[in-house]
Amino acid sequence: MKILVTGASGFIGKKLVSFLLEKNLSVRLMSRNLESLNNFEHNNLEKIKADATNYNQVRNALKGVDVAYYLIHSMEGKSKDWDKFAELDKKIAKNFADAATECNVKRIIYVGGLTSNPDSEMSKHMSSRKEVGEILKTSKAKVTVFRASVILGKGGGGFEMMRYLVERLPVMICPKWVLTKLQPIYIDDVIQYLYESLNVKATEGKTFDIGGPDILDYREMMKAYGKMNNKSIIMIIIPFLSLRFTSYWVDLVTPIKASLARPLVEGLKDESIMTEKAIRELIPIQLKGVDESLKLSVYEDEKHEFTKKEMYLSYLLLILGIIGISHYFVDQRLMMMLPIAGTATLIWLTIIGTGYYFIKKRARLGSLLAGIAGWTAALFWLADSMYLISYLPTIGSYPISKGIAILESYPNVNTSVLNIIGLFVLAVLLVVAHFTFYDKELYTKHNS
Repeated sequence: MKILVTGASGFIGKKLVSFLLEKNLSVRLMSRNLESLNNFEHNNLEKIKADATNYNQVRNALKGVDVAYYLIHSMEGKSKDWDKFAELDKKIAKNFADAATECNVKRIIYVGGLTSNPDSEMSKHMSSRKEVGEILKTSKAKVTVFRASVILGKGGGGFEMMRYLVERLPVMICPKWVLTKLQPIYIDDVIQYLYESLNVKATEGKTFDIGGPDILDYREMMKAYGKMNNKSIIMIIIPFLSLRFTSYWVDLVTPIKASLARPLVEGLKDESIMTEKAIRELIPIQLKGVDESLKLSVYEDEKHEFTKKEMYLSYLLLILGIIGISHYFVDQRLMMMLPIAGTATLIWLTIIGTGYYFIKKRARLGSLLAGIAGWTAALFWLADSMYLISYLPTIGSYPISKGIAILESYPNVNTSVLNIIGLFVLAVLLVVAHFTFYDKELYTKHNS
């Protein structure tokens, strides 16, 4: 039996390929980028370069293949472009279905998304995955569709997003979609279904829902993961949070980039519960519950080796806070304006403290807050040190103002020296914060 696996570099694909090779099956991998397959080496393994949008290349990849696993899904990017991605997915699926017919492929096995919502309420993300399954069924090959609920496991986009949010946020502002019901399934159970279906003839040409034994909502699952890691989390549900805001927030707090977070977050709107359980009779495997799945997905002894940029940025941020506090000992103007200056300083120090916390958590938000605190201080100290005076115009013969110093009077020598020292620190901090924020390798390494 010759097996083709598409999407081998993805979350499910990696696991499936390794499992098939352990069973000594003959496997061919199809990818437009062969470098993404470098981790796979086996005597029974064949790699072929093919772009899924190119019919001839797909046909070439399917020659001599008995069974093909279809694990391609491209709906990642800005939400305004999702219609384009959906059309691309349709084109790729059509190419694959037609090429499979031409090459006399016996079976196609596809993993789609599980939703119990009616078509009219289905998210674009889930709707696209359903349409792909329908297009694949136009092939003369017998198509098996597995509609999977949320898949738990190390490296999965959904799980990674959840675990980073729980680990890094003591308080979470969540959209109402976290109350959506789901039936999570562990990745190894999904792989077991995909493999066993090869030898169960009754699965040919049919669609099956797959999910674990437990039904809960996202909030309950996140709290369960927090409890497992001895973390108590407070979740505040805000009904009107937009998809765009949520995806950007995920991008700032986790290594999941916004383009991937958007379809993941949008999928939260779809209830994901099995409506039929026929697969459990055809392939009776011992399914893992949520608690066991989460335990198996935990990153044990995960060590964070901070880069020099992160280390320098955290030190610079602490120095910045110390310089800011030191102003109260040398600048008498601040003491005279304590209610206003004290409140402003407290807010500023809170930004610094929060930034330091997220730098230590290796979140992009840390460098962003460091930049905000830095630019705020830079503008104030620069203006104060340069003795900038704002002259307002006169109306007729009546002067509105003779000039206003930043804090009603000019800084003394000690304050000016402290300002200048602070500006030098800020110059370095802002540069380091900029390059840390845009370090793609640092902040996107877990996007699977």
